[in-house]
Amino acid sequence: MHARIAIAALASLLLLAAAPPSPAVREIEAQANDRERARAEALEEAQAARSEIAGLDAQLAEFDRAQAAGERTVSGKRLRLAALNAQEADMEQRLGAERAELARLLAVLEIFRRDRPPALLVDPRDIKDAVRAAILVRALTPMLSARADQLRAEIAALRDTRRKAALASEDLFVTESDIAQRRAQIETAIAQKSALEESAEAEAAEAGQDLAALNTRLHALNDLARNAAGAEGAPPPPDPEHAGLFGRPKPFLSPVAGAPVRLFNTPEPGGGRSFGWTWRPAPDTAVVAPAEGVVDYVGALKGWGVVVILRLGGGYHLVLAGMDASQAQFGHTAKAGETIGRMAASSPPQELYFEVRKNGAPVDPALWIKR
Repeated sequence: MHARIAIAALASLLLLAAAPPSPAVREIEAQANDRERARAEALEEAQAARSEIAGLDAQLAEFDRAQAAGERTVSGKRLRLAALNAQEADMEQRLGAERAELARLLAVLEIFRRDRPPALLVDPRDIKDAVRAAILVRALTPMLSARADQLRAEIAALRDTRRKAALASEDLFVTESDIAQRRAQIETAIAQKSALEESAEAEAAEAGQDLAALNTRLHALNDLARNAAGAEGAPPPPDPEHAGLFGRPKPFLSPVAGAPVRLFNTPEPGGGRSFGWTWRPAPDTAVVAPAEGVVDYVGALKGWGVVVILRLGGGYHLVLAGMDASQAQFGHTAKAGETIGRMAASSPPQELYFEVRKNGAPVDPALWIKR
């Protein structure tokens, strides 16, 4: 951007004192308000999730109590099912024995039925045997009928026992399935709400960190504005004696290679005098930190390009403006010579502005950088 625009923009940034808030301050305040709202919403969401988890825990505890009481019913159903299965096995065994005995008896009677002696030409002994057989058959017939009726009743009872065992087994399965399904539903809901609570708390913590960072940046800008309240008109001339006071930084590196196109206290093309140094580096040139310092501000401000403010300590701040992008992070300590930004790759070359401030007043960078 044009040198005069860059200098005027930075002068507006650093001379805020009694004037209305600058766009930079308003922008940071708006971001801080947004993050505060996001933090409040996240905390409210986390609290709601905690309340729901507490309710689900209470449901689970009540369910456990009901399940403990219901275990007696389930145990009774298991015992009844086992008894019915045992009864069915016993009836199967008895019916098997009855069928075998009845089958043998019927086989004997069938022999008697087929091999009856003829009415004539028979031996007396054969007649006696036939009479005995007839008497035996007549005597056995009622008994066989009773045994058959009893067998039919026992078979019907066996079928009924099997049906009851099947129903008891199905009832037990349904009861246990309902218990397992209900518990799984409650535990799944608790897991989901716990994940939601963790996510909301993490979001609230992140918003809180962002808010703290924005407040720090806002305080840094306001401090610079208050310190710069007395800086009016042309900057003061270089004062080697003042620059040599306690806390003076070590020599600075040049933020870019090459000679500056404007120096401290030299005329500006649009009028006024320069508060710092200005370079016109080649497109896509890397910009390095002139000295080790904490990043107090970094951001793209409308009409100003990307601005980075480094706090060195002892009341010193370094201001670099006009970059196209910056990888510096707020709160990070940038080392001297560390790349903190890059000029635009477009042509014509953009201007990089560099200013040194001591207690809010601009100081000639020549005190630390050799031309």
